[in-house]
Amino acid sequence: MKTFKSRFVEYVSYFFILLFCYASISKILDFENFQIQIGQSPLVSAYAGIVSYFTISIEIVIAFLLGIPKTRRIGLYLSIGLMAAFTAYIYIILNYSEFIPCSCGGILEKMDWNTHLIFNICCILLAIISYFLVEMERNQNYKRTISEVLFMLVFSNGVVVLLYYTSEYMIKKENNFIRRFPHHGVVEIDSYDLKFNSFYFAGYDNDKIYLGNYTSPFLLTALYKDLKSYEQYLLEPENYRTFKWSSTKIKVAPPYVFLYDGKIPIIYKAPIGQTEMKIISVNDAYFSDLEIIDNDHIALRSKSSASGSNTLGLLNLSDDKRVKLNEASLDGNGIFETDGQLLYSPISKSLIYVYYYKNRFDVFDKTISQKLIHHTIDTISTPQIKVVIMKNGIKKMAAPPQIVNAYATVQQEILFNKSNLIGRYELRKHWKINSVVDMYNISKREYLGSFYVENRGDNKMTQMLATDQFFYTLIGSEIVRYRYAQVISKQFIRESPKPIKE
Repeated sequence: MKTFKSRFVEYVSYFFILLFCYASISKILDFENFQIQIGQSPLVSAYAGIVSYFTISIEIVIAFLLGIPKTRRIGLYLSIGLMAAFTAYIYIILNYSEFIPCSCGGILEKMDWNTHLIFNICCILLAIISYFLVEMERNQNYKRTISEVLFMLVFSNGVVVLLYYTSEYMIKKENNFIRRFPHHGVVEIDSYDLKFNSFYFAGYDNDKIYLGNYTSPFLLTALYKDLKSYEQYLLEPENYRTFKWSSTKIKVAPPYVFLYDGKIPIIYKAPIGQTEMKIISVNDAYFSDLEIIDNDHIALRSKSSASGSNTLGLLNLSDDKRVKLNEASLDGNGIFETDGQLLYSPISKSLIYVYYYKNRFDVFDKTISQKLIHHTIDTISTPQIKVVIMKNGIKKMAAPPQIVNAYATVQQEILFNKSNLIGRYELRKHWKINSVVDMYNISKREYLGSFYVENRGDNKMTQMLATDQFFYTLIGSEIVRYRYAQVISKQFIRESPKPIKE
């Protein structure tokens, strides 16, 4: 006759059989995508192939062992180890990872990461209790049982931690370059809590910093430079209900504000302070980024139909043939290798394109006909990108790419570039509490130095804006204002951006 203890063990075993069968089958049915997601994990990307096959195999093996009464004890013991490994993985993701990846199949797709962590802990407790009940029936010494459980917990957690550190080292090796850090490159003056972390820099003029909002795409916030007060405008683009908005952004180029969505594609324009916006371009060219050059010319980043790579072009609003693409403007094969950020300096009348995945930025004249190639101090000249083509033809990154240049801002001749690579003689503990910004003089083609931007709690800098007077950052829900040290401020001509010409 079965006792309560034996039935408890039996039901827990059935639960784990169902859990592991569901998890393994879901991974097998979408194995291609599962392996890509493992490769994109910041913890085990260097071991994506081994981990993907091992995870499915061990889940099937454990389910088989749990289904046979004679091997159920071994199955429960291995269940403790596997669930402990999964739990350690999630804990490291939530507390030590630079970013939280997408789910990796199974029931994780139905839960957020914190919920899954709690679920895993409950599963570990069920497995441990069941294992103890089985050992009690075998009259095993409880001290030995505790030792076995502790060994499995320590071993499985240790394996995950080892994979994490070795994978991180393989991907983030120390680079063979040396930064210079001038004393106090920027000094914080004050800050303002915006209450939300969905803002982005849209531009600035003599008095104000302009912010767009990803979650309220028609909202423009004008924050006075001293961060003491602000104004908000709800932009009203004409016929906006006609279009399916999906990638909407605002850009301010005094004296105008522009609203655009390159996936429609459409561009609106209105004087700053006016909410009603008029269409100035529609269906001229699909684009993924733009910079305002003057009243008639807008630089676009578009996708070449011939090569499938990003390319730069010029939208001339006063010409019958409005768009001219320069197919040879960007170097690289494919959409990922040519990915980057487009900037414009109205004082130097230069377009700057900063590549995300290699140590390079290109400087163009405003016609995009002349190009000068510049290199950052980092050592990665070839993008470290692994791309796979899915069965449906869609290209995806199979592993986290090595981002060299995260984002940038330009003021006159000075490019401020947020770097993602640690140099020689730099302490990792400093990188954990700061972001590093490198400075380059575009006209002199030289590296000027670097400075730290300190985190605010757990939040790192996500955007930055350089004006001729102050340096601004967005960190979490705050906008922070800094003053330049003399070594930086002396590089500027005290002149605000010139209004675009009529």
